Amino acid sequence: MSGPVFVVSTGARTPLGLDTDTSAAAVRAAISSCSEHPFMVDQVGEPMPASMDALLDPATPCRERMLAMGQAALLETSQPLTNINLGALPLLLGLPEPRPGFGESDAHWLSQQISQHPELPVSISKSQAYMSGNSAVLSLFDMARQEMAQGQYEACLIGGIESYFHADTMEWLDTNKQLLGSVSRAGFVPAEGAGFCLVMTPTAAQQAGLQPIALIHNTATAWESRLIKTQEMNFGEALIESVRSTVAGLDASRDRIHSIYCDINGERYRGEEWGFTCLKLAQYFDDPTGYWSPADCWGDMGAASGALFVGLATQAALRGYASGKRSLLWTSSENGLRTAALLEADVIPSPYRG
Repeated sequence: MSGPVFVVSTGARTPLGLDTDTSAAAVRAAISSCSEHPFMVDQVGEPMPASMDALLDPATPCRERMLAMGQAALLETSQPLTNINLGALPLLLGLPEPRPGFGESDAHWLSQQISQHPELPVSISKSQAYMSGNSAVLSLFDMARQEMAQGQYEACLIGGIESYFHADTMEWLDTNKQLLGSVSRAGFVPAEGAGFCLVMTPTAAQQAGLQPIALIHNTATAWESRLIKTQEMNFGEALIESVRSTVAGLDASRDRIHSIYCDINGERYRGEEWGFTCLKLAQYFDDPTGYWSPADCWGDMGAASGALFVGLATQAALRGYASGKRSLLWTSSENGLRTAALLEADVIPSPYRG
């Protein structure tokens, strides 16, 4: 039986900002970093869509890009531990699914290199990579809740890193007509970024004197058999199952979910999946159609999505613009993995809001 865990801090590196604060502010303001790749072109000779890191040279190899962004987000997340000795912590790292341009050797290299930053204020006991794509991070929250309940550890770092900008990956997306452009109106803008969260049990956070910024109240995973890029019609069965399991403890007449953060990215498959979920579970939400889809602003963040959604939800609460304390986060991977998480964060009143 797994219980709730605290989020103590978050870190982010996105095309819209070099940290969580600026990235969240840009998404709130609906600023877009979606543009064109400076030299990659699609099958009809047009520039490929891209949302790229503002500081990295576009020619920097893909996994080096991922390492730079991942270390920046990890360093931000771990700052509260600068003068606190929690011992060595496990690092659970969500990465893209195996695909052209990114394989197991890249995942292994990143998992070994990510904790080597000289300014990192915490030691890492083990660094494990999970190649589960968009749903990687939220599935790792689900796993961490279970392992913490079993007493395997009381604190950990959970994060995800993404970059689509390898020539083989972009060509693969183009071949599958997943790039937004003249070839496909239902494609997406590939992006890159990283997000991390420091996660602790209530007891560990109290003993360390750290103030949590959010509570992960519940999580759930499920597997969809009707996959994208097949001829089968997806009725959202696995997403419905994961969301239903996540909200199972709520009283639908009283404990409403105020905000939704998801990885809907412009692909029809993703939108239809949530549509079926709305039909089944609308009673749990203030407005199931009023979701945040940050891909509109920073592009598809792939394996970094879950951690970045935690950052967006906590920033909304900390800065007083959240519509309520309860948020649902959900993600959908191409391999069929569906994940959902229920996050609760007290909304701090802002003097700048009426």
